[in-house]
Amino acid sequence: MFVSHVARVKAFLAPCLLCLSCFLFLTGCAFPHYRHAARHTTTTVAQGQKPSTQQLLTALQKNFRTVHSFHVLMQVQNAGTAQASQIQIHDANGDVVMPDKIKAQASVTLSGQNVQVNLVSVGDTQVITDPLTGQWRVIKGVLDPRTLTNPDTGIISLIGKVQNISQPVADTVNTIPCWRVSGQLDAKYLAFLTGNGVPAGTMLQTTTCIGQSDILPYRISVAGVAAQGDTMQTTRTFDLSNYNENITITMPQL
Repeated sequence: MFVSHVARVKAFLAPCLLCLSCFLFLTGCAFPHYRHAARHTTTTVAQGQKPSTQQLLTALQKNFRTVHSFHVLMQVQNAGTAQASQIQIHDANGDVVMPDKIKAQASVTLSGQNVQVNLVSVGDTQVITDPLTGQWRVIKGVLDPRTLTNPDTGIISLIGKVQNISQPVADTVNTIPCWRVSGQLDAKYLAFLTGNGVPAGTMLQTTTCIGQSDILPYRISVAGVAAQGDTMQTTRTFDLSNYNENITITMPQL
């Protein structure tokens, strides 16, 4: 029974990890620089001074290279009607340890049933819980987290494709003062994560809120039709927190 769901589980994994991907795309971070993180110092903006968009994104790129772990919570609002062959994500909650470890839990609808799915990914090895038995299973060739940050072909290459980026506006996320910037991205550039089938020229409204004190992202929101079944009201929100905490991710015993 589990084998019959493998193709749909693969379709699920990519959008589930969109939280990490969108984050990396907005920061423009590349893991080849991560091994030298200790050489970088955190870049800040003078208190009370409003930065330009370019200043903010430049500081964000530099500061993320000092990050070795973070927590992310994804929530989907106004999800459309999924086809029977699709796995629909309602929320996902997980930790990331740089450069290549992810541990997450997601609530999904699979064949009309609401289930919880757990995922652990270390390097090019991934395991996922069988939605029916809860037992861990190895999934081959689904995702190597390191490929998401390839500066030429990965998510970060999308930064040059964002259109109409706004100037920063003061905002607050979970009591944290931040700078909010917005822009538009053609959904076709996310097709390798969310699947094909989105009409050509579909634009996604993308917003991120970046902490004023540490210049790190605390909320990312992508609104619009990014996958089959989405509507213009579909919104995926990613809250990031707990930067640089001591998190250990290991492969579960099979």
